[in-house]
Amino acid sequence: MNRLTIRYFALVTTLGLSACADPDIATIPTFEVSSRPFEIVIPAFGELEAAEAQSIAAPGRRPMMIEWLAQENSKVTKGQVVARFDAELLLLDSREEELEMMLLDKDMRQTYAEKTKQENELNSEEVFVGKEFKFVDTFAIDDMRLYSKIEIIDTLSNRDYLGAKEEFIDWKQDSIGERNQSSVQILDIRKKGHEDKYLQHQEALSQLEIYAPYDGLLVYEKNFRGDKPSVGQTVFPGSTIAKIPNLEKMQAKVYVLDKDAIGLKEGQKVELHLEALPEQLLNGVVDSVSGFSRTIKRGNPTKYFELTVNIPQSDIKLQPAQKVLANIKASETSNKITIPLQAIFNDKSENFVYLQQGKHFIRRAVSTAEKNLHFVEIIDGLKPGDVIALSIPEGV
Repeated sequence: MNRLTIRYFALVTTLGLSACADPDIATIPTFEVSSRPFEIVIPAFGELEAAEAQSIAAPGRRPMMIEWLAQENSKVTKGQVVARFDAELLLLDSREEELEMMLLDKDMRQTYAEKTKQENELNSEEVFVGKEFKFVDTFAIDDMRLYSKIEIIDTLSNRDYLGAKEEFIDWKQDSIGERNQSSVQILDIRKKGHEDKYLQHQEALSQLEIYAPYDGLLVYEKNFRGDKPSVGQTVFPGSTIAKIPNLEKMQAKVYVLDKDAIGLKEGQKVELHLEALPEQLLNGVVDSVSGFSRTIKRGNPTKYFELTVNIPQSDIKLQPAQKVLANIKASETSNKITIPLQAIFNDKSENFVYLQQGKHFIRRAVSTAEKNLHFVEIIDGLKPGDVIALSIPEGV
């Protein structure tokens, strides 16, 4: 309620009290109904931010802990370090991946050595079989009349055995090659996975420092809990840590208590005052309204609607994070029959007032329309000049 409304309300109440000559009703505060200017103004609070800003995000592909941060709201130049991350975990993970690659290299060497050993054994066996064939061929039976049947059978059996053994050696050589090739491929795939992780860690190590992309003012970004980055905090890759705003184009992010959010919509006019400079007035326009209310502070269940307010260029030097108080004009000013909210009572979904008639008050049903934080519009049940009670009269 502004000062003019308070004075008007006090004056009307005083006139109502003085008009009650009867001592029984002289102590009851009253209000004279009349048509007066009415508008819906919703209070809000928040802070300034840049409408355009260059985001600075956490690098890498894994969460990292912040080791150092530049001072917020300080001027930075292009290429200046604004944040640094802790390298201990990355170095540890990088060394673990390097160790895994070394162990896999060892396994691969062992696999190759085992393959070479098996191949050498088979080659030796193959040479021995070749000598056996040569021996058998040297003493082959040319004249069947010179040997007995048993000797002839033994000679032929030896050749069949040596032939089968030679075929088995050839099959085993092929099998060893295929089996070792599969083992090496599996080890190589595992090594490739560790190499990729190692390279990722090395890339993250090369990005432990974040540099300002251009000159500007450094402003840290709040997360969904409303907390700003701090030393020792772990941040996820890609999350926005800070912004360098364009100070030529500013806007305000303000919050309205959900129970006060009456008819909020885009395009409504807003009056803003800087807490540091309350005498300075900024005019803005509602650009967006959140679709639902939410809490804005951890541990506080109170819910608010979030609004973005566009602010035209101003002669006042504006900076991000400056606190503001706002009044949102949710309706145009027009003359309407209104009464204070405290004069409205309700019983079984019926709104009514206590209307003064002579020395008594009677219950009168009324129909209401729009309301602001202090007054409500009456569209039926009262007319200008009626006097109503602001509290329940005794003995009514």
